[in-house]
Order: sequence, then structure tokens, then C-alpha cells
Amino acid sequence: MKRIEIERFGGPEVLQVRDVPAPVPGPCDVLVRAHSIGVGWPDVYVRTGTYPWQHLFPMPATPGVEMSGTVAAIGSDVKRFAVGQPVYVSSGMLGMRGGCYAQARLVPEDRLIALPPELNLDSAANLAYYQVALALLEECSRGQTISTVLVSGASGGMGTALVQVAKALGHRVIATVGHDDKRAHSEAMGADCVLNYRTSDCGPAIAAATHGRGVDLWLEAYAGENLADALAHLAPWGKLVLYNATGGHPPASFFDAWRTHMAKCLSIQYFSMHVWEDDLPARRALIQRAVALMSSGKVSPPAGRHFPLEQAGDAHRLLESGRQVGRIFLRP
Repeated sequence: MKRIEIERFGGPEVLQVRDVPAPVPGPCDVLVRAHSIGVGWPDVYVRTGTYPWQHLFPMPATPGVEMSGTVAAIGSDVKRFAVGQPVYVSSGMLGMRGGCYAQARLVPEDRLIALPPELNLDSAANLAYYQVALALLEECSRGQTISTVLVSGASGGMGTALVQVAKALGHRVIATVGHDDKRAHSEAMGADCVLNYRTSDCGPAIAAATHGRGVDLWLEAYAGENLADALAHLAPWGKLVLYNATGGHPPASFFDAWRTHMAKCLSIQYFSMHVWEDDLPARRALIQRAVALMSSGKVSPPAGRHFPLEQAGDAHRLLESGRQVGRIFLRP
């Protein structure tokens, strides 16, 4: 079978196709044939050697934290799965991460997620983002009354999931995008207000959309040196949550700016799924809730863009360019 390996850190060119023997299931293992493989920022960080949890990806490393597929073979003691059954693989459920940039993946029976037959396998390859969206929106709003959620970078895979899940939970959603040609996507995903942060001052539009109150929950993926600008647009008791920092972490001066808004009682929080590193039941429950959301039609991931496995480097180039609307996948 074919899989992608990296032997050194670097650009997309270090993603190399390797021919390797197909793994053979042990008594309690399931061999999953990949259908659709999610591509995301953790894969880029693994490739560049900048992932905070790099120790979970020993070299030579195979990136990829999720795939949908079907059961290709089962071990002699496997009871819950049958050949041909649709399934979902999350490397967050496994001891060592990655490994999904491959035509097949071996998974212990108790770490595999069964999928309902009515759920499209391409949609299922988005489950990582939708479980993150559920966890982020619910855990980071504890003790708050949420009326308006702002999703920055709303046209990407994670932003799309956040917009849809926030709407499914009953929130009003403001989406920010970096190009006008991405506006229609966020509107189609359910955003109530879509703003291009590159072409206009978003402040007056945010004020108008919230009747002057401000945003209750601001979900930020870029961060960067201008993160403090968000503070002025938060409502009293509002919260700014960083779930990524693709633009770099904010400078120390951010905290000086935070103090100038002391009277609004604002909160700042980081979010990471790694808080559940050793809590497999919690991870499984989140994934199963995301499955239920998709199966019910309350959220519907868009088709995204598919690349052949051999073009993983091109998939990474597109992701890093910021031009993609929706999710990127590999097709084995």
C-alpha cells in the first residue's frame, strides 16, 4: 500500500510517497481502508517540526489525524465490526498520532468509531473539526449567556464547522473573511453577518450587528500582533478564545491593552483538544455527538477540495496559501 512519510522537517516537498506492506490485523485490530483523509493545520505543524506535541509523531512520521473509510479486514477476536462497515478513524483516540495519510490504517477495535450507513463518508472526514467546534463552543461558554458569536477566518474548514455548529446551538453568528469571494460561502453556511476584515473597519458593522453591545464569544484562529483590536468589540463579560495562532502569538503589549478594558470584565482563554489527552470516553462522546449532528442534518459539511494521496504536497500548499474555501482532503 502507499502512505506519505516525512524524514526531515521542511516545506511541502518533504511529503514523500512510500510503498509499504499493508498491516495485518492482530486479534483485536481492525484494518481500515481509507476513503477520505482530512488535511489540516496540525499536519502542517508536524511537517515543519513546530507542533507543540511533536513527540507524538516519531520520525519517519506519517501525518494525518483523521480519515473515513470502510473495514477491510478484522482480527479473530473482533466482535463489533464487520468487513465493509463504514467507520471513522481519529488519531486522537490512539496512543501515537498521525498515520492517516495512507491507503489503510490499523486501529484497535476499542478505538474505532462506527458510522451510520446514511452518513456520507466525505462528510464524515470532517468529524475532527466538528467535534472541536462542539467542545470549543460549549466548554468556552460555561457560565455565560451567549447571544452573538464571532468566528474569524470563517471560510476555512474549521471556521465552517464553527459557523454551522454555532447556528445549530442557536447563536447569532458574525463571520469574518479575508476576501470578498469567500463571503458567499460563509453566508451559505448560515452566518448572519459576514465581514471582510481586509477591506473595511469591522468595528461599526460589529456594533450594528450587536445593537452596540458587542460580541459575547470571539473565536480566533489567527491571533498575531493586532489581536488586541478584538477587545474593543467584546460585550461586557465577553470572552476572546484562541484555538490556534497561525499568525503568531500576540505580543506582550496585548496584556496592556487588556487592562484598558478592565471595566468590561473580559476573559481571555486558550483552547486545545489536548486537554482531553487521556480521556478517551470524553473524546468518543464528542465525536459521537458530531456524528449525530451530521446525521440529523443540523450541520452539513460542504464538499471541499480533494487531492490524490500522491499530491499531498499540493494540498499543503493550498492550505497554507489561505485561498481554499472549506476543507481540503486526500483521496487514497
